[in-house]
Amino acid sequence: MAASLQFGPFELDVAAYDLWRAGQRVHLERIPMDVLVLLVERAGTLVDRDQIQAALWSPDVFVDRDAAINTAIRKIRRALGDDVADPRYVETVVGKGYRFVARVTRREPQPSDAMTAYCVTRGPDAFALCSGENLIGRDPAVRVRLDHPSVSRRHARISITATRVTIEDLNSRNGTFVDGHRIQSPTALGDGAIIGVGPIALRFVATTGISTMPLPGEQ
Repeated sequence: MAASLQFGPFELDVAAYDLWRAGQRVHLERIPMDVLVLLVERAGTLVDRDQIQAALWSPDVFVDRDAAINTAIRKIRRALGDDVADPRYVETVVGKGYRFVARVTRREPQPSDAMTAYCVTRGPDAFALCSGENLIGRDPAVRVRLDHPSVSRRHARISITATRVTIEDLNSRNGTFVDGHRIQSPTALGDGAIIGVGPIALRFVATTGISTMPLPGEQ
């Protein structure tokens, strides 16, 4: 399991290709994300434009690379709320390249992470969750099926990786809520969080100390 890289209020999950700020996913397109990963992994070191080009494009790819790098850096700064005149994260070294100047720490997955099982409960009923994607909705094929007219067929999705659990709404008619707040983007889930799926309340439960959670019908 790969480590995540943390700086300021941000967490960069390289394995999942995600950038987070205070539990909310920060959108970045592919090229800006690739450049950010390169800079953060080499924090404190000057990364010149040739190195960025070599990391992102093979020699047979024809693109205006200078313009693409400039655009990527601009989008990174916008995502991080950084200021080119007074950088907290990405410093421009004129005529050379860029340096990531914020302090970066690595969050290594704990051994217990591999021994955590997840589920959501509705009253006495429990729905086991698996690594990867877990759909919630009215469709009989989803993992967490809620047979209620106010629930969309594919209402929401819980995603589980080695480092975090998130939920996102799938453009449902009646919305998805976490602890009473309607979510507009992927949102981190903690043990005990209350998930509102339309009018239905689910509780998210993380159980440590066991390696697997049996799926329905496997008990």
